[in-house]
Amino acid sequence: MTALERELKTYRRQIKKLLLVKTDASERFLEELDGNIADFIEAEKVTAFSSVQSHFGTPEEIAKEFFAQTDINAVRKKLALKKGIAAALLAALLLWSTALAALYIEARNDLHGEFREEISVSGEADA
Repeated sequence: MTALERELKTYRRQIKKLLLVKTDASERFLEELDGNIADFIEAEKVTAFSSVQSHFGTPEEIAKEFFAQTDINAVRKKLALKKGIAAALLAALLLWSTALAALYIEARNDLHGEFREEISVSGEADA
């Protein structure tokens, strides 16, 4: 892998991270961007990453362009769904760990409990 390819891979990863959520729109945007970058590199015979970034912009600028073209409400809904799923998973994990701790404590108490034996004597003792 060439230095340009490594830098392009990092560039794409940074852009994808800034898009916040994976949606059909963000995937199409990234695919179109990949195609445009490839076309630019081929047409201009680019060998330096700085040429790509100066032509297309920083990852932040590209993300701003994406959000300018995208329905922000769809992105908000997707983020809210992700937060809801994360909260539900966290609550389930907390409930499971609490139940596990209670079972452990109960089992430990059963193993280390006291043993008492009562002896009862029937009849009267002779003095």
